[in-house]
Amino acid sequence: MRQSIVTFFNAPITNKVPDSVCSLQALHDYIVNNTPLAEKTGRVRTALTDPKQFRQLKQQLLPYVTPAGIFTYCREQSLLIPSGDFVIDLDHLASADEARELRDRLFDDDFLLPDLAFVSPSGTGVKLFVPYRLYTDKTVKESFRMAMQNAWEYLHCKYELQIDKSNADLCRACFICHDEEAKLREK
Repeated sequence: MRQSIVTFFNAPITNKVPDSVCSLQALHDYIVNNTPLAEKTGRVRTALTDPKQFRQLKQQLLPYVTPAGIFTYCREQSLLIPSGDFVIDLDHLASADEARELRDRLFDDDFLLPDLAFVSPSGTGVKLFVPYRLYTDKTVKESFRMAMQNAWEYLHCKYELQIDKSNADLCRACFICHDEEAKLREK
């Protein structure tokens, strides 16, 4: 596996100053094994029946990362080093079982080859950290957007999935939550 590094931010979402940087291996271990994160994820999910309360708890309790790379501050112009990954966010699936099945199926997809896949804070969505090529004749932003657009089209054509396209900017926050079966690409 490539050693992608992302920026880690402590909650709340209004915090734009990074706490640290971490490898995807360390992030995976945190998602799978961190007891306080599991407790916070449980608290957030108790509010699923109230969308406003759910959003508020998610933003107040859950840490987040910037999958696109290392940032000195959570804004696009503060990118130091690109990770070579972008996040695909699939939301509003029918059930938690469907989310787990889709996480596993997309993790095994030979075209996408995500580095990391986990069930989202709602329990009915999936987050994928998908690698992309940085081209020497394109800016980081151009390479990022081109790869993301290609992945979106692929997922729509092959799986008929609707993608959350709000994740289209380099510094997009990706909330981290507990998923004891999160997938990490080891090779």
